[in-house]
Amino acid sequence: MHTRRRFLTQAAAIGAAPLILPTARLFGQNAPSRTIQIGHIGTGGQGTSLLQNFLSVPGAKSVAIADPFRQRREAAAQRVKASQGHDPKLHNDFRELLADKSIDAVVIATPDHWHVPIGIAALRAGKDVYIEKPLGHTLMQNKALLDACSNGGRIFQYGTQQRSQEILKRGIELVLNGYIGAIQRIEVWAPAGSGGGSLDEIPVPDGLDYELYIGPAPMKPCSKDRITSNGSYFCADYSIGFIAGWGAHPLDIAIWGLDYDQKGPFKLRGTGEFPTPDALFNTCATWDVNIEFAQGIKMRFMSDNHAKPIIEKYRKNWTGDGTTFFGEKGWISLSRGGVAASNPEWFKLRQCEGDKRVLYKNSYYRAFVESVRDRSPSVAPIRDAVRSDALSHLSLLAIKSGGEVVWDPQAYRIVSPESLKSGMDHPVRGGWMDG
Repeated sequence: MHTRRRFLTQAAAIGAAPLILPTARLFGQNAPSRTIQIGHIGTGGQGTSLLQNFLSVPGAKSVAIADPFRQRREAAAQRVKASQGHDPKLHNDFRELLADKSIDAVVIATPDHWHVPIGIAALRAGKDVYIEKPLGHTLMQNKALLDACSNGGRIFQYGTQQRSQEILKRGIELVLNGYIGAIQRIEVWAPAGSGGGSLDEIPVPDGLDYELYIGPAPMKPCSKDRITSNGSYFCADYSIGFIAGWGAHPLDIAIWGLDYDQKGPFKLRGTGEFPTPDALFNTCATWDVNIEFAQGIKMRFMSDNHAKPIIEKYRKNWTGDGTTFFGEKGWISLSRGGVAASNPEWFKLRQCEGDKRVLYKNSYYRAFVESVRDRSPSVAPIRDAVRSDALSHLSLLAIKSGGEVVWDPQAYRIVSPESLKSGMDHPVRGGWMDG
């Protein structure tokens, strides 16, 4: 089991020891020179970005593309040809890609509702998986993926790339080593979502396998916005909105620096707005949720419109997403756009005092390839992904209920109200989650 805090206290001893590798490690399956064969499932905007990043990783070869949009997979193939000089295999159906035993690992960058069904299928096919955030479409999907990862011995890496920003790693280690004192509360914010979106039916575009694109979601008529990125971001058939889609990043940073969310049952209460519930984009667009963990630490999770008057009181460069830890001795605020602290001198330290260190690699994509090759711990393991994604799902359930939700993280269940337990899952069309 790879927990969030993997302190590298043995690093000095390992560094001093002679490097002796077993023969199997030198010449066999995990040899340092072995090329990792990668398949890419989903090559839209984010999938194309990921493809471009993996193409530059030494020791990795992108050998296959699967996407129900013919034009997208063909464009992706051209990128592979231009970068690596070979023609990858192209598939409309990801199952054909997963059947290829030569593929070691897959990068999954589909719309959200496909993340877990494809992830589980990949694990069952013996592949290691990199899955874009957010995680599952429901809490129970997340649990199913956690179980599949735990039982199969495969590598999982979550698409929370901020873990490879050195300045954020430095800030987390300042928190872990007590520079702000005992943590008292945390503020987390992310960009708000969007409303609108046309429901007017259009013919299915040439080159799109619409049945496969919709997959486990309810079958609905094709519209111009349904098959766009915004459709996958803001339509409840495919996602729960930016409360997870963007919230995944700052919530992951909170989990990186906090271990109290697993200490016992915790409470959530919040409000949110659904600006266009009858349009295509019908997810929660703005939110303000208060979370109280078992040992008294409080978290406030907000969309940026609610966060603005709060965050700007202590931080100027606060836009986008961010996570602020408040302790008895001060505060540290972290985001991809910059950092801030009650004592700016802390960030001048290349390494803080104290022996608590997080597992860190400065190249997020190379980190995945190295984990696959070496069977080494992931920099963004499945348990952290499940923990942070649960906060998004539970926040939404609290908003919808209008009352207090109590969650038991150890039992992975809603304690109260009983009526919300059915909200932990929903039907999946076509048996895509079946074993």
